[in-house]
Amino acid sequence: MLDIKISNFHLKDIKNDLHPSAFIINDEYDLLIMRLPLKQEETFYADNSSFIFTNDSYFYFDKDKKEFVDIKSIKQVYNILNKKIDESLSLSLDIFSKIEEIEDKFYENIDIKGFNKKWFTLKNQLIRMNRVLSKTIEQLKRFILNYKKEEDFLEINFHDLLEHLERAQRNSTHSLDKLDALYNFHTTNSNEKMNRTIYVLTLLSGIFLPLNLIVGFFGMNTSSLPLTKIENGTFFVLIILLLSAGITTLLINRLKNKS
Repeated sequence: MLDIKISNFHLKDIKNDLHPSAFIINDEYDLLIMRLPLKQEETFYADNSSFIFTNDSYFYFDKDKKEFVDIKSIKQVYNILNKKIDESLSLSLDIFSKIEEIEDKFYENIDIKGFNKKWFTLKNQLIRMNRVLSKTIEQLKRFILNYKKEEDFLEINFHDLLEHLERAQRNSTHSLDKLDALYNFHTTNSNEKMNRTIYVLTLLSGIFLPLNLIVGFFGMNTSSLPLTKIENGTFFVLIILLLSAGITTLLINRLKNKS
């Protein structure tokens, strides 16, 4: 049982689920708060693990019971953090895999429905996760620096935890880079499709505008119009219209094949 008085200020920090990672050195005890991103269905949440270190023992704050539990040794601190850090690393790999799936679809020219929404969701998750990991890595380094001289176990094993956290952060940073590259590619691709559409519409306008003028001209009560006094004049007009439609179709197909 914890037999020292914890500062009310520190107790408030410990009970605050939104408090960032922190390592605080006090005269009677040291406080370590490790905030880690953990998977929750299709997203993640940030989970806090709080520890009090005294001269006699190590204590873990049980959030369900709202009390400190004596875990006896630094090895138990490692075990608790190791499990959660492995989950954080797994989360970063899962997000990286999702982005690679989107990337593969781009390379295979598979249409991605709701790309902008997926992109924004992943981008938001990664930015938040990177922010949490950066602060946690910073505070864990301070903790190791202050405690590593006392126990070889801590120096060896907690550096392993630090390496896993840094790997998770590298994964999230790399994922952000991939997302930015995919967004640029998607934007460029969308602009090219829009430009091709505008080009086709311009061609169609160039072809059908003269035909509209011809039709309007033929509809006027004017004498001496071409093809009005020769045999099968209407047939010739239909042939011209069909040829124009055929040429337009060929041009559109050629544009599609080039794209």
